[in-house]
Amino acid sequence: MRFRSSSYLLKLMLLSILIGTVPVILLGAFAYYNSSRTVQEKVDESNKLLLQQMQMRTEQTLRTVDNSATQLLQSPVVTRVFEKNISNHDFQLVHELYKGISLIQTYELGIKDVFLFSLNKNWMVSSSGVNEYSAPEFRPMLEAFARKETGSFWTSGSEDLPNSYQSVYFVKKYPFNSLNPTGIICVVLSSDVMKELDAFLNGEFGSAFILDQNSNIIVHRDRTQLGSSILDQAYLESFVEAKDTSGQYAAKRDGEEVTVTFRKSSYNGWSYVSVTSNDQVTEQNKVIGWFTLLVCLIILLVTLIVAWFGSKKMYSPIQSIYSALTSIPSLNAKEKPSGELQMIGDRVDYLIRNQSLIMNELKGQQIQLKEFFMQKLFSGTIQPADFVEKLSLYGLEKPWPSMCVVAIQIDTLKDTRYEEANRDLLMFAISNIVGELVLSEQRLVPIVKSDCQVTLIGSSKEGPDFKEQIFNLSDEIQKAIFQYLEIKVSIGISRPISSFAETQQALHEAMTSLKYRIGLGQESILFIEDVQPQKSNLNRFPNAGEQALLDAIRAGNLEQSEMALTQFIGELFQPRAQHRDYQLSLLRLLIDLLKFGQELSIPMDRITQDEASLIQSLFKLRNVQEIEHWFWSIFVFPYIQELGTRRDSQFKHISEAVIDMVKREFDSGLTLEECSSRINYHPHYVSRVFRQETGINFGEYLSQYRIDMAKKWLKESDMKVVEISERLQYNNSANFIRSFRKMVGMTPGQYREEG
Repeated sequence: MRFRSSSYLLKLMLLSILIGTVPVILLGAFAYYNSSRTVQEKVDESNKLLLQQMQMRTEQTLRTVDNSATQLLQSPVVTRVFEKNISNHDFQLVHELYKGISLIQTYELGIKDVFLFSLNKNWMVSSSGVNEYSAPEFRPMLEAFARKETGSFWTSGSEDLPNSYQSVYFVKKYPFNSLNPTGIICVVLSSDVMKELDAFLNGEFGSAFILDQNSNIIVHRDRTQLGSSILDQAYLESFVEAKDTSGQYAAKRDGEEVTVTFRKSSYNGWSYVSVTSNDQVTEQNKVIGWFTLLVCLIILLVTLIVAWFGSKKMYSPIQSIYSALTSIPSLNAKEKPSGELQMIGDRVDYLIRNQSLIMNELKGQQIQLKEFFMQKLFSGTIQPADFVEKLSLYGLEKPWPSMCVVAIQIDTLKDTRYEEANRDLLMFAISNIVGELVLSEQRLVPIVKSDCQVTLIGSSKEGPDFKEQIFNLSDEIQKAIFQYLEIKVSIGISRPISSFAETQQALHEAMTSLKYRIGLGQESILFIEDVQPQKSNLNRFPNAGEQALLDAIRAGNLEQSEMALTQFIGELFQPRAQHRDYQLSLLRLLIDLLKFGQELSIPMDRITQDEASLIQSLFKLRNVQEIEHWFWSIFVFPYIQELGTRRDSQFKHISEAVIDMVKREFDSGLTLEECSSRINYHPHYVSRVFRQETGINFGEYLSQYRIDMAKKWLKESDMKVVEISERLQYNNSANFIRSFRKMVGMTPGQYREEG
């Protein structure tokens, strides 16, 4: 079953990209929006400030002109002259008027001319002269100004005179606020002053203009617009209708987005208007937008790179788990997992369920496992230190200070309801009774050994107290067996021991004590120390030494086998041991070696004597050296020779089979695992054998053979290097050339040229 191995990687990468890109996109959009809005706000605020500065500057000039004109009207020479008839002959009076006019006609104020006009006497005086010597063409404008009801005003001209809108005029009647004024003063501002105001308002993103109280343009960059009305301009309707003295709004002018900023003067009723093109501001915002986009793209590119490599790194452990669990079957084989995680979850669930089943089986087999280790302990095939490590299996942390072995044996089945065939079941029942009566904290698992039930019992008590405790417990067991099974048993008890190393000796003592019931009768409880006060020196057979000897023979190691045999004989012939014990141990070793040869299918013709002759020859030996030499020459050395010959033949067969496969299939994807599978051996074993036989490992041999074939093709054929590399299963020609140069010392092309 094959799943999409990249589905989770794709999801992980998409998630990383989303986490990395969405904030960048949102941040970029917000930055662009905020910067664009900020630029627009700054431009609008700048227009407001410029418009305010222009108004303040303009009105400062106008107010100065107003004050100067008012002072002139209030002067005595002017107030009394309006009621007189004057002409060019009134030199003294005209001179005084000229002098007053010259005082206010300064360069700083930009005053071009000043006119005094008498409404009652109909004379006109200016800096140029009197009446016809002044500016007679200006008289109609003065008459038009005189007809206006306002006593003091600023204007750009008269409707009766179309060309009069090229300048700005200040008109003030005398007496002030009188319904029937006797005269007026008209101050004409220089056009240079208006140009300065016009240049002051022309900004980077638009232009501005000044309107009089009738919404006619007074100041404008385009001189053709002077005097025209803005009432027909749709984009200025909001300004015209506005009641506020200042404001700003967005509008459309001929399809173009513009921002209109205005201020209305409470001094003379003029309005100051600025019109800014938003498209020009947008052009500036586009620069910010492109820069923001470039930064965002760089961040996105970095995010994609980091997301790819980060996702690959984060996915690698999942991929490893996925690959490891792919071979495990699923609980729902019909349903295909939607991704790696679901597949891993299914496999883990399968493993957990299997683990539960295994644990249940282990719990069921735990008793057998405990019995197995007890059998090994009593038979001496497990080291005491190793058994101590397994005490946790029996619920113990450390050995008891005092221990003994209790052996229970059925006295007789005669005159009972049982038959001899029931003995095994009865022994099993006795083990269960012992397990119930003796607490698990005071014993190890009861087992059946030969025709006896054997239990190792421990206690923290020592001496007479321990002996009394064991006796009471044995008496209770004896009575319970008779009560439930209606059979009589005798119990043998060993001497107290303090180490598991003495267990085998204790078992021997417990079973030996049972032999004394013949003279004491049935249902006896026998302590070995009571029936046999003198402790016997049991010559234990060195099982570990024998096992080491057999392992050395099996490995075919002559030196190690010789050392193991010497050590075994040394352990066997301990001082103060009886001659009979020696003979029994040697006889056991003889039988075990014969059995070992039978298990390994070693031909009996390797041994020149039969069993009876071997025993007779063994018992005729006189010293340790002769015994060691006899076992070495009769058994150990012939066994090692036979196994070595068999092993050499097997190794040769394995290596020849692998070499044959290499020669036949060198141009395929041949592997050591495939070769091992064909000859039914483990790859690790085949690798060891092949290296031992050939001196190099499988991969090196295959590479060398392929290079040899490449050398042959280079000499005898016209095959290209690329074709040779492909046929020899190289990923590319570069790898082939590199391997060829490493082994041959030159490139394939150089080798072909030399041939």
